[in-house]
Amino acid sequence: MEEKLRQLLQDAFGEAAARDANVAISRARRGPTPRTIAADDGPGLRLYEIILTGFDAFASDLLPKLVYHLESIGAHLPDCRGVLIAAFVGERLHFVEAKAFIARACDILGITSDELVRRHGTGERRTAVRSDPLLLPGPKGGDA
Repeated sequence: MEEKLRQLLQDAFGEAAARDANVAISRARRGPTPRTIAADDGPGLRLYEIILTGFDAFASDLLPKLVYHLESIGAHLPDCRGVLIAAFVGERLHFVEAKAFIARACDILGITSDELVRRHGTGERRTAVRSDPLLLPGPKGGDA
């Protein structure tokens, strides 16, 4: 495995054979530490699957898409709350919390998560106008 990919994946909390991906992904969605899933807890964590062939390809092609996706689902950088990365590298599958994965990518590239969002995010988070909610008009023809 390429050294930069090894660095990117060093915070992986789990690993499995790629051929066992379905079972491994099901387990990983419960999180890096065992927990009891409540009935209203939903399906667990979101998973973003990615195939890593080399760090340069990741940085130029896959990272921009990942950042845009995270921003668009509301898992804003740097926390990336509720998202895990399932990274296929050759015949192995690695599981990393998105927060750690993005932090490592930033370290390797020498940029901040804010810069990643500026370059590849949706633009909505930084430019949305905040104001009081608009009130709807009352019913037509009524004094009430």
